[in-house]
Amino acid sequence: MPIDYSKWDKIEISDDEDDTHPNVDTPSLFKWRHEARIQREKEKREEAAKKNARSKLRVKEVAGIQKQIADLEGSADAASEGTQAKIKGLTEKMKKLEDEETEFQRKERELQEYEEAHPEWNVDNISQDKHNRTIINKPKKITVRKEDEASSLGEYFEKHGPKVKEFGMINKWEESHKFLQKHMYLVCEHLGSYLVIWAVDLACEDKHELKERVAHQAIVAQYIMELARSLKRDPRDCVDPFFQRIKTAEKQYKDAFDDEFKSLLGRIEERKKARFADAAKKVEEEEAAEREARLGPAGLDPLEVLEELPPKMREAFETQNTPLLHESFQALPDGEREAVYHKVVGSGLWVPQGSGSDDAATADAGAKAAE
Repeated sequence: MPIDYSKWDKIEISDDEDDTHPNVDTPSLFKWRHEARIQREKEKREEAAKKNARSKLRVKEVAGIQKQIADLEGSADAASEGTQAKIKGLTEKMKKLEDEETEFQRKERELQEYEEAHPEWNVDNISQDKHNRTIINKPKKITVRKEDEASSLGEYFEKHGPKVKEFGMINKWEESHKFLQKHMYLVCEHLGSYLVIWAVDLACEDKHELKERVAHQAIVAQYIMELARSLKRDPRDCVDPFFQRIKTAEKQYKDAFDDEFKSLLGRIEERKKARFADAAKKVEEEEAAEREARLGPAGLDPLEVLEELPPKMREAFETQNTPLLHESFQALPDGEREAVYHKVVGSGLWVPQGSGSDDAATADAGAKAAE
């Protein structure tokens, strides 16, 4: 069988060539060729770094969108038309990003296969050590009991809420690692979503120390999911690799983790404000509905009218004391008595038996009073 020498087709050994024109400064030519090749390789590495950075940005953006969707699905107005429209828009955006990432990974694999089949040799890499490599063992298959599986976020809350809260309160890497190893069924997209929603609840209760601990664990869950997406593995296979990496990670990796943590705390505070604003709006709407329901015949609010009455008359209405009501009414000056009479009748505090202000003294003192 003939030997295949095709892998040596692209060899650039410009530094060692000596067949040049007598008028050419050979050392300068070799130096220029060498520098030009190094520059090309540098540009190639920079372009690869930019592509990988864009890939990481897409993965990070997908994770952010997933959190937004989880927040919307867990909000009080999740079933509203506006919220559902937002969820749909975010889902479409996430699908587009995921498709772009899939296409990028496909092209990268094709490029890698081509480069491996057609290597470009030169004096700097022709004698590189190809046996010095890192081997990642195939992960051991992890099984999850059927009763521990949860298809929806609500089902996950119901089944695993207490265990997720146990994980959320851990504040040490080693303990977090051991806990997830023991409860692998918790590791999925819902883990981070649950922790974020709980952190918002804690923020609303002003439990800031626990909120920060839970938010930290939410970022741990997010990083495990991002690692799973980048490696195209089951998230449970990435629990050990993540904790091993974070223990030995460079400062840049840990700084990125801390930045994500701080960013999440900011989003939690924004969500807290939004919740309070929603609650205040709901209270205002309820109060407006209650006021509308109690308005009297002339559109006056009996509570507001009651506050404007003289103290003795107000006490008579509140205690439903008929004699005191007649007495306090007769004590008013003639002009004021007329004005007060129209207010209490127009607000429904009094339901007169006759007609006109002269009947005020005989009005039904047991009429409707403000509750």
